[in-house]
Amino acid sequence: MTSRDLLTQKLDLLRRLWKAHRKTLTEDQELKHLLISHQRAFEKAQKVMKETGGEAFCARCGREKRSCCGEDMEFHCDDRLLLANLICGVELPTQRTFEKGCYFLGKEGCLLRIRPLICRNFICPELAAFLGTKKIALIQHSLEEEARALFFLEERISCLLAK
Repeated sequence: MTSRDLLTQKLDLLRRLWKAHRKTLTEDQELKHLLISHQRAFEKAQKVMKETGGEAFCARCGREKRSCCGEDMEFHCDDRLLLANLICGVELPTQRTFEKGCYFLGKEGCLLRIRPLICRNFICPELAAFLGTKKIALIQHSLEEEARALFFLEERISCLLAK
């Protein structure tokens, strides 16, 4: 079985889960609050990424096709994370934009509003050299709140799927 076959199966399962649980997921008030908390934490971390120059560095790397967002990175997105994106109104792609890129990588960057921790926490050697220790520490500190918010968000989705 190829990774393409696995991705097709994963997305088919996701569509079935969304169809079966959409109403429960979109109407749950606790989940709505958790999504708002996550988005605030995400925006804070993005601000730090922008202020440190990390965001521009990563975008340039992606445009030059040297991105960390390579093929099969999409398998770090579990069903709960993808369901959270659907709740937020993200339209998942129907095909890969870049042949060797992550399935969720679009021309302007990641298509997901809620991203796996590995995608948020990974600092490649080139970025580390560019940023330096102090800026890396700022970024990592800014991601703590987002990581906690993601954990609680995914846990709530798990509880709702189990009903």
